[in-house]
Amino acid sequence: MKILLKVVGAIVACVILALVVLGITGLDPNGHRAGLWLKGDVTACPVNWGFAAKYPTLMIETHTWYLIPHSVNIYFVTDNDNLYLHADYPPGGKFPGGKSWTANVARDPNLRIKIGDQLFDCKAVLLDDPAEFATLFENFRKKYPRSPFSNYRRRGDVYFLRVLHR
Repeated sequence: MKILLKVVGAIVACVILALVVLGITGLDPNGHRAGLWLKGDVTACPVNWGFAAKYPTLMIETHTWYLIPHSVNIYFVTDNDNLYLHADYPPGGKFPGGKSWTANVARDPNLRIKIGDQLFDCKAVLLDDPAEFATLFENFRKKYPRSPFSNYRRRGDVYFLRVLHR
C-alpha cells in the first residue's frame, strides 16, 4: 500500500510540475495539434481588426471546464473592421458540438486571441444574421479558395463568431 501511494504521489507531482512549467513557458498550438496557454503581452482589443487580414490563421485560447486552457489554430475573416472566427462542421454537424473550442466558447465566451505576436483578451458571440453570414462566407471563400469548407453551401455547416471587447 505504501508503494502504491508513493507511485501515485510521484505521478501527481510530475503532472503538477509539467503544468507549472507549461504555465510559465506556454504551449502554442502547432498545425493541427492543440495547445494550452498562449504566451505574450496582452493588449486591449483593437477597434479596427483590419490589420489581421494579412495573417492566414490565428490562435485562440478557450477556457475548459477542467480549468486547463485549450488553444487551437483557426481560420478567420475580417469585414468592416470586425473580426469573425470560423467554425466548420461536416454536413449535418451543429454548433457547438464536435469541437472542443466551440463547446468551450458556448459555455464561456471569454477567450484570448493571438495574431502574430499580439495577444488580445476578448469574447466571441455566435453570429445569427443571415445577411451578414452571406457576406462573411463570400469573404471566407475569397481568403481560403482551396479550403474544402469553401464548397459548403448550407448555413448549418459553417458558423461565424463575432469577436467583441470584453
